[in-house]
Amino acid sequence: MQKTPIYKRCLWMMVALVMLALPALSLAEDYLVVKGGLLNLRQEASTSSKVLGQYPTGTWMAVASSVDGWSQVTVNGKTGFVMSKYLSAAEGSTDAYIRTNGGNLQLRTLPSFTGDVIASYANGSKVTVLVKGINWSKVNMNSVIGYMANKYLGISASNSGTITEGYPKTGVVNNPGSKQVLLLREAPSTSAKVIGYYGNGVSVKLLGSNGNFYKVTVDGKNGYMMKSFIKVTSTPLTESFPEVPFAAALKNPNGGWVVNFRRAPGMNTSIIKAYPVGTEITVLEVGENWCKAEIDGVEGYVSTYFFKVLSAT
Repeated sequence: MQKTPIYKRCLWMMVALVMLALPALSLAEDYLVVKGGLLNLRQEASTSSKVLGQYPTGTWMAVASSVDGWSQVTVNGKTGFVMSKYLSAAEGSTDAYIRTNGGNLQLRTLPSFTGDVIASYANGSKVTVLVKGINWSKVNMNSVIGYMANKYLGISASNSGTITEGYPKTGVVNNPGSKQVLLLREAPSTSAKVIGYYGNGVSVKLLGSNGNFYKVTVDGKNGYMMKSFIKVTSTPLTESFPEVPFAAALKNPNGGWVVNFRRAPGMNTSIIKAYPVGTEITVLEVGENWCKAEIDGVEGYVSTYFFKVLSAT
C-alpha cells in the first residue's frame, strides 16, 4: 500500500507525542523528601529496631514500598525503613530562575548527578519548583517533571536564614577543649556537609532550633551547629556596650594568655599580632560578632567575646 503524505504526517505526529511523553515516564523510582526534622533510618520497620542513620528535612529518599505506616527506602547507599508520615511528595509551587555561568542546566530523572538527563535549559529560564530538597529540587519545566540542583536555581531549602518563634538569640562557641573546633553544617545532621570550623569564643546568631542543632548564622554563613557546644546568651552582646569609642581590656575565657588581633573580622583572617591578656584597647566600632579596635595606634578587629569594657572615653 502506498503511504500518502497525510499518513506520513500522522505517523510523525504520533512519534513526536511519544517522545514528549518519555521524559515524564523516565522518573521510574518514587522519590520522596524528608519533612519535620531528623528522620531515623532503621534496619527493620519498628521503632525498636537498630538505627542505621539520621537524615534531616530536605533529604531525598528512593521509596521501594510502603506498608503499615513504614516505607522501605534507599538513601546515600543505605537501605532500611522510615516512618511514612515523615516523607512528603508535595510542597506547593514557587518560581525560580536558572542561574549558571552561561551554560545550560540539565533536568534529571533523579535528585542526583547520576540521574539520566531529560533535557537542558538556558540560563535565565523560569522554573516551577514543586518540592525543595537540601541540594536538589523537583521541578516542572514546560510540563516536564524532573530534578535540578539548587545551587543553579539560587535557592536553598536548609539554609534560608529565616528566624523561628522565640529567636533570634545570641550564643558563643563553647567546646570542651580550647583547641577544639565546632563544625558548621549544611543541615541538622552529623552526616551533613561541613561548611565551616569555629573555635571557642566565636559569637553566633541563633535563628531557631532543630532537634540537637541550632539553626545559626555566623561570619555571613547560614547553617547548623550542635546545641551542646554553644553557650546561649539571652541578649545580643552589643547591647551591653557603651557608646563608642570606649576603653576595654583583652581577656581570654578559654584560659589562654594571648588574644589575636586581626586585620578583618572573621576567624580565618590574617593576624596582626597576638597581644597578652590585659592589654588595653580602644573600641571604635561595635559589630554583632566583631569589633573594630585600636591598639598602639594600629587598627584591627577583635571578637566581642575576648575583651571586657573598662570605661567610656
